[in-house]
Amino acid sequence: MNSPFVDVITNPLKCLEFDQLAQVVNSKNGGYGLPADIWSVGCTVLEMLTRCRPYFGVEWVQALFKIARGELPPIPDSVSRDARDFILKCLQVNPNDRPTAAQLMEHPFVKRPLPTSWGLPTPHHFIMQS
Repeated sequence: MNSPFVDVITNPLKCLEFDQLAQVVNSKNGGYGLPADIWSVGCTVLEMLTRCRPYFGVEWVQALFKIARGELPPIPDSVSRDARDFILKCLQVNPNDRPTAAQLMEHPFVKRPLPTSWGLPTPHHFIMQS
């Protein structure tokens, strides 16, 4: 009988999202905590801007090894300078080097006013905006 929970039981790492893998790999640095949430924010922003999950096209085991080696997911050149800086700050390999949520709230990527003439902004607004 196939169950949606089989993977969770037989291979729990396979069910983790890539934004959670860093905390599994780097559990020696304290594992899950507030810095793990900051890593996830960086992955989420990257995914929203590119419409692809971080490490897209890479199997989860390969992503695990890339994270363990400190290889960040690719960030396309089309992402604005502020967005790139925000993402890179979130994806610091050492959790102690990541900013706090309060610090991220002061980042230019977050503080930039949203456009009003087009209504709600789309991820395309943040691409090629510097």
